[in-house]
Amino acid sequence: MSRRGQKVAFDQRSMASYVRSRRGKSRGRASSRVSAYTPSDGGSYYDDESRYGDAESRYDGGGGGYDDDDDGYQDSYYAGAYDDEPEGALGYVPPDFEIAEAHAEESNPQHALITKPFNMKPLDLKRYGVGVVLYFTYLRTLSFCFLVLAMLSAPSVYLNTLGANYAVKDDPLIAVVEQSSLGNLYPLYDWEMGGAASLVATDALGGETAVPATAPPTGNAPPSPVEWFNQTTEGFVGEWQHGPATQVLFFGFATGKDTLLVGLSYVNLFMLFVFTAFAFVIGPVQDKIIAEVDENLTTIEDYSVAVRDMPKDVTDAQELWKFFDKRIGKVQDVQLAYNTSELLGLALEREKLASAYDSALGRYKKASDDPDVSDNTLHKKKQLALEKKGEVHSVDAAIRAIQNDRMGDPRVSIAAYVTFQDEESFLRCLTEFRPGLFAWIFRPKKLRMREKYRLVVKQAPPPSDIKWQNLQFGWGERQFRQFNVTMLTVVVLAIAFIGIAGVTTLENETETEYDGPACRNDCAYTVAPLTLGNVLLRDIYKNCWELDLASGGNASAPLSAGAASTRTLLQEAATDGSDTTNATTTTYGNLPGDGTHEQQDKVAEYDGACGPYDAFCFACYCLEHIDAVSIYRESSYCHPYVAGFTLQVIARGASQGIILVLNIVLAPLMVVLVKYERHHSNSGEQRSLMVKLFLAQFFNSSIILLVIAGSFPGLKRAMVGTFAEGLLFQGEITDTNSKWYTEVGVSVSVAIITLPLTARFGTAVRFVAFRWKRWLAVTTAVTQDELNAAFEGYDFDISTRYGEVLNVLFVTMVFSGGMPSLIPFAAVSFMMNYVIDKFDFARCSKLPPWYSNDLAEASANLVAYSAVGHLLFAVWANSFYRIEPDKLVSSIIGDVLYGLCDAWQANAPAPLNDLFGTVSDMREVARRALQKNTAWYTMILSVLSFALICRTIARVSRTVLAELFPGTFARGLRKPEGNPPFELAVQGEQLVGPNTYSIKDDPQYAAAFRKIVWENDHGDLTRLSGKHRGGGTSSRYGRSGGV
Repeated sequence: MSRRGQKVAFDQRSMASYVRSRRGKSRGRASSRVSAYTPSDGGSYYDDESRYGDAESRYDGGGGGYDDDDDGYQDSYYAGAYDDEPEGALGYVPPDFEIAEAHAEESNPQHALITKPFNMKPLDLKRYGVGVVLYFTYLRTLSFCFLVLAMLSAPSVYLNTLGANYAVKDDPLIAVVEQSSLGNLYPLYDWEMGGAASLVATDALGGETAVPATAPPTGNAPPSPVEWFNQTTEGFVGEWQHGPATQVLFFGFATGKDTLLVGLSYVNLFMLFVFTAFAFVIGPVQDKIIAEVDENLTTIEDYSVAVRDMPKDVTDAQELWKFFDKRIGKVQDVQLAYNTSELLGLALEREKLASAYDSALGRYKKASDDPDVSDNTLHKKKQLALEKKGEVHSVDAAIRAIQNDRMGDPRVSIAAYVTFQDEESFLRCLTEFRPGLFAWIFRPKKLRMREKYRLVVKQAPPPSDIKWQNLQFGWGERQFRQFNVTMLTVVVLAIAFIGIAGVTTLENETETEYDGPACRNDCAYTVAPLTLGNVLLRDIYKNCWELDLASGGNASAPLSAGAASTRTLLQEAATDGSDTTNATTTTYGNLPGDGTHEQQDKVAEYDGACGPYDAFCFACYCLEHIDAVSIYRESSYCHPYVAGFTLQVIARGASQGIILVLNIVLAPLMVVLVKYERHHSNSGEQRSLMVKLFLAQFFNSSIILLVIAGSFPGLKRAMVGTFAEGLLFQGEITDTNSKWYTEVGVSVSVAIITLPLTARFGTAVRFVAFRWKRWLAVTTAVTQDELNAAFEGYDFDISTRYGEVLNVLFVTMVFSGGMPSLIPFAAVSFMMNYVIDKFDFARCSKLPPWYSNDLAEASANLVAYSAVGHLLFAVWANSFYRIEPDKLVSSIIGDVLYGLCDAWQANAPAPLNDLFGTVSDMREVARRALQKNTAWYTMILSVLSFALICRTIARVSRTVLAELFPGTFARGLRKPEGNPPFELAVQGEQLVGPNTYSIKDDPQYAAAFRKIVWENDHGDLTRLSGKHRGGGTSSRYGRSGGV
């Protein structure tokens, strides 16, 4: 049950009570108080003496209840108020629509206040907290930044399309990714040969390892001299040589691809400079926004401090009140927090169960008033209500067990929240109790509580940001819980990795390798577009393939009578009575079934016997269609290959499906796991959720794909003899070659496109569902809680949105070094996020908690590391094309880089010393990093890494120095803002948000202050027994009793 009073009948008195209670909570009282609380109605509470954080409320009491004396709930049945109500009020009365509307105005105030959601600016949302402002500012900045980057990446996308390595695919996404990637520029030279290469050798155990070898000739290389032969594992033989660079036409000018690659690297570096500037500027921009929002808003945090390390036996707020009032200044309010985590948790759990019981009870009562409902249906509804009631009683029993000290620890003070009457006293408190180790050690006695206890005093967080039920969990226990959650997350990702690896292995097993250049050289089909128009040649190729298959791979073997007859018919059709040996007499046809002249020549050459390439050409043609994802256009002709391709599609779809589903499931899973970590604040919990969700999605969307597709001989060798042999690390892609962009690049693109689109589509679903549930609940809700819940918006979870944005940001920046088309995709994604999330916030969501700036700061701190990933991948992708070294950069960092590589290979443990078997000599890594098209990437990577390391060291050092010398090194010290006295701020409605740290005024914990009445359970709903079918007698019904 929620904090709105659940009442069987809502009369004028209860409505007025409800409105009074809500108004009192929104404005609050400005009076200064720490008064004792005495129940006004004789009700009983969780224990006889204790308060939980509010001088006017009791959390526990000897008889068993939560309540306060002025929350407006004494009029409801929580206190047994039905004892003097008329019998007619005991029947079913539907929930009140006006109360639900009032609840919606409180839960979703932005729905009415924001009239034009698409036109609002981030600072227009400052009344909803700095966390919301910073989120939308972050999205807007990213949108603008990537819009600029998209324009800067246009030259790279265009220049990559000048290559002609890939055939145009039917699938538009595959076509865009391939044509705009660096893989489209292959080959770089007319021919290459020599230089270092990794030759994979098989050892005695069946494992594979890389050994030194010389790269074989490629392209139209000249005849190799003697030293190119007889390669051994004893060293490299022969230097790298290459022919002229292949040419591309760039605005009418012929340019070598090697020169083009170097130019592309400079374009990419300029784009990276713009992004890096954004990454380092976003932090100061956020600080400016935080200062602006804080200056323009007056909140209770501007007057309040959080106090820890006080005596554990402080149970009277008056003691703290007098301490600060005497030493600092006038105190407005003091709220204490105790180690009542179990009670709070049980109270919140009881609220959910009681709400479910009320719903079941309401349905039973509504059915009991309907003469058309059968006895069997009514009995089922009654039994369900009794089951729900039993669950409530089980929680009641646990609560009473804690009350009776049969479980739980003795209550101790954990923290306090002190609110001063004016800003001057608040600032004086922060000055006197300044942070820092030395200040804490040498705290004067007059500032020590009881002249003994050194208090730790900091500015208080927003009241709604406090997780009261977690305050008793210390730092050590929370770290242990975080470690457990991290390990469980790793297990989930490992299971996903094994699943994706399994379907990828299945996909690879259905693939058939073929030599594309040889196919096109020996076969007569056309490539652009991929067609085989000559009907007779189609039959020749297919029948020769079938004959080849029937004869075990030998088309010239003796044939069956049927096959021989087919071959004779083909010969007669092909020759058409003419002399096939005289090619000059061929008359070319122009009909659609005649095909090209080359195809007609092939038919004319056919003498009834399958040539050496005829069967081969049928396979080539169908495999080319599979590669172009156009096999279904030739499904009838290539039907032997359709089944295998379909299995590939299913396996590929399963792989993408696992990634997509896991990315979607990760959000709710992480929400549940992070709650277990027991953070002290909502912001801390959301920050942990954001980081874990981002890292999990990034690993699932990209790193898994890299590892599965890549060839890692060292890891593959380690799997020999285990259950994972033949399943894990079976990839065959050894470098960022053309195949890498087709298999990995396309999958990465799909991952970063589908997840944001799914989330944005979810907003449309949320909007329709929100309208639908409101309309439906008007007639179907049986309790006020149900109707209130239907009028509430959905949660606007900023942390999961930050995680999604960071995932898209990192995947884009890391892989755009070889696939610049990802940047426009990301720009569209961020703009969609910004626009649609504004609409979601203004029309579909309820008001989020008042988040601090933790999430924004954590997100901003991570941005710069995506530039490091971009540079690393850019070096790897560009160095696949070998170019001469850059002399300038080599002279600056060459010796250092080669020395580091030598030291790594000599000292790093296996299999890290050879990067899991991917290289035979680490010096090859240094050589690739110093090419003309990668050297400046390497240089900037070194500088950026050094800057980030220095920034980290500086932050850690500043944190340490701030503890020792806070006056010099502490950041964010409060300065006077000219805030009015607290009472005037409240009365003049200048104070935004809550006006007290009382836990009972926090809507999240209203359930902890419900009054409950312990009753015996006789296994019946006696109050309902006299209305249906004329049986039983009527009796009164209480909230948690009445049976």
